[in-house]
Amino acid sequence: MTLDTYNLPPKISLSEKRLTVILARDEALVCAFCPELDLVTEMATPNEALEDMLEAMQDYAAEYLEELAIYQNAPNRGHHLPYIQAIAACKDAWDIRMLIEIQHGRIQV
Repeated sequence: MTLDTYNLPPKISLSEKRLTVILARDEALVCAFCPELDLVTEMATPNEALEDMLEAMQDYAAEYLEELAIYQNAPNRGHHLPYIQAIAACKDAWDIRMLIEIQHGRIQV
């Protein structure tokens, strides 16, 4: 039996948002900033900046886990471990997207 059999709408599950990505632009570029992981990327478009941030998150998670003893004991990186574990548990970029909440802003200098 399917949902159609019971005339029920499909159910969409949302994961708990754990990470924030702030997209902000200046005159030429778009910056993506994740305050929880202290990661920043900068690209020409919002989509490129977000994709670059997703890749940066994956790379950082892999590096963090490879050097776990160093990172988890660092005063400015130790608190990242729960975020790193959540990213590492993701199968692909879509799963990582489900962990983030995207906000928009402007760069002010």
